[in-house]
Amino acid sequence: MVEVHLSGVFPRSEKLIDATREAVRGNLPQAEVDMVLRQDIESLVGLQEESDLDALVDGQLNWQDLFRPFNQLLTGIDLGSLTRWFDNNTFYRKPIVVGKVSLKSNEIEPYFRSDLLPKVSRKKAILPGPFTFAHLSENRAYSSFSDLVDDLARALQRVVAALQGRGYEYFQFNEPSICAPGRTQPELEIAKHAYETCAHGIGGKSIIQIYFGDASQVIETLLDFPVDSIGIDFYATSVDSLKEYDFNKILGCGCVDGRNSLLESPKELKTFVSRARESLEPLDIYLTPNCDLEFLPETVAEKKVRLLGETKRLVI
Repeated sequence: MVEVHLSGVFPRSEKLIDATREAVRGNLPQAEVDMVLRQDIESLVGLQEESDLDALVDGQLNWQDLFRPFNQLLTGIDLGSLTRWFDNNTFYRKPIVVGKVSLKSNEIEPYFRSDLLPKVSRKKAILPGPFTFAHLSENRAYSSFSDLVDDLARALQRVVAALQGRGYEYFQFNEPSICAPGRTQPELEIAKHAYETCAHGIGGKSIIQIYFGDASQVIETLLDFPVDSIGIDFYATSVDSLKEYDFNKILGCGCVDGRNSLLESPKELKTFVSRARESLEPLDIYLTPNCDLEFLPETVAEKKVRLLGETKRLVI
């Protein structure tokens, strides 16, 4: 069985972008921004349903970056300066760790809009991975990097528990820093230990999403992580580089490029998925974009969602 999911932030509409800017300038009440946000999420839900996606996301349309909501949800996190997000022309506010990190609020509804997802749908939540969160933060409080990663993992586990109570079944942790060049084995062991806290035994499908780098450099250790699925950016990783490993997980096949407006062909994607399945022999396959679609114009992102659905119908 092949499932199809989105794997990150969806681009906001021009209407939502304009409304957000006007609210920041004090020219528009927040209630009107919330109305436009609701309309965008409902439109994205409709697109996912029309495209026959198996687990629905809310698109994280009010997340300014992967970490920003956790400035509100966690203790010990301040906002720092704007910092480039890997090699993209986008930026994030660097988290500054100023004290012990823990969950301070279970009020996750503003950031995980389960109320706007159909009650009968399978729901997917997308979270920062604890290793990437720690690696891309400025640490002013912890003497040990591993202790910071562990505390972030504990806090994220509590977020997952709260999400389970709201009907979420899939939990994706985004970890682009894990496959950065030069990653050491001790660092990978720190990350593995964190997933024994935040992902093991959570009662849903756990996914670690690796992108912007070559997963083959770290795949041997990743296959021992206590997660159900490993999502791989196949625009940065070749299938052949993974063939020697026993892929004892569900493969998150990142086969649609979220950083290129060129539209893939469903027939070509079918061929690629078949090759990945035959070469790696995973337990199962999820078809996904390789990363967030927010780097694309909204209209192009919509077309890429639809072609994922078309590809699913070809490969089933």
